[in-house]
Amino acid sequence: MCEKIKMRRLFTICLILTVTNLYPQSRTSIFSAELTSGPSFAMRETGGIRLKYGRGLDAILAFDLWADVGLFGGWGTSSFSSDGVFRYRESGIIYGVQYKIEPLSGKFDYLLRAGRTWNHIEVTDRDWNRGFYYDSGYSEGFYTSGSIRYSAGRGWLITGTLRYSLMNTRLTLPEAIYPDGTPHSKIIINMPRNFCLSHLGVRVGITKYF
Repeated sequence: MCEKIKMRRLFTICLILTVTNLYPQSRTSIFSAELTSGPSFAMRETGGIRLKYGRGLDAILAFDLWADVGLFGGWGTSSFSSDGVFRYRESGIIYGVQYKIEPLSGKFDYLLRAGRTWNHIEVTDRDWNRGFYYDSGYSEGFYTSGSIRYSAGRGWLITGTLRYSLMNTRLTLPEAIYPDGTPHSKIIINMPRNFCLSHLGVRVGITKYF
């Protein structure tokens, strides 16, 4: 019994020493919450659809895993109008790893992130009275971002971010065709198409460390 107690004490001491080495005593805040928003810009025409300027929002939680390396996860969304009759909204989960660069002096630091998304595309009619709605279902994508942050004190930071994301999915949308070339021959059919959403986002907001 005494040997078991000694082993438990030794294990506890080793665990404390390991955690102390991973997180220096000067670092008391390892969790952070971030909320940013701003414009989004589609990089190219996709599936015969030209997307216009959009807007987005990101809410992210992060954990400093070791030194300047951490994990992050959260939710993001970007909405776009188009030259056609539909609106497009991408939303879903963001997750991955991050690396923080802290200068020796000053109130600025830099944050690099790379990871994956688990998003879907929702399509609605610009005329809400028509009630059209289509959901692509969730699929994986790619996410990366770079941020510059200014410390405002007491764990608060003002954050500016340039983000990029990419996802591929398949949409089935109604399309009008005219078999004999006259308006009276108009037929609406559901047309499947590949849809690759590649877009840049500029985000500004706040980060809080706990």
